[in-house]
Amino acid sequence: MSNNLETLIVSGRFKEVKDIYQTTDFETFKNDLLTLAYDNENLSNYSVLVYLLLDTEDDKLHDLAFQVLSQPLGHIEGAYTSSLYHAQRAVDLTDAADVKRLENLLFLNIVPEKIVSDEQAKSIAEKILVLDPTNEVAKDTLY
Repeated sequence: MSNNLETLIVSGRFKEVKDIYQTTDFETFKNDLLTLAYDNENLSNYSVLVYLLLDTEDDKLHDLAFQVLSQPLGHIEGAYTSSLYHAQRAVDLTDAADVKRLENLLFLNIVPEKIVSDEQAKSIAEKILVLDPTNEVAKDTLY
């Protein structure tokens, strides 16, 4: 599927990508898209996620957009800043009850641009520890 998916994405055939997205297990789609983004570093990998989000906004797609922007496309100027929107929306859509989504915000505290301030990171870490008192990422942020 990866070769076909890449062809559709880089040629802007997003409606066909949506068909694949709707008929594929999310984890498979996510892994394939992340692999493509690492391999080709093409911005259209992010654009197709925006297209999908316009149809159905959910935390999983926002999380995937965050991952694409902050990892394989993180070298592009403004990618970390743009990923903040998706990380925050994923947190909002899960009512700040998903530890992994909150950890994404903490990641943005340690990137070179330091998108999330130390003060914000401490507040987020405290929220994480309420949900998961043994969370090492949150503990590292606080201590």
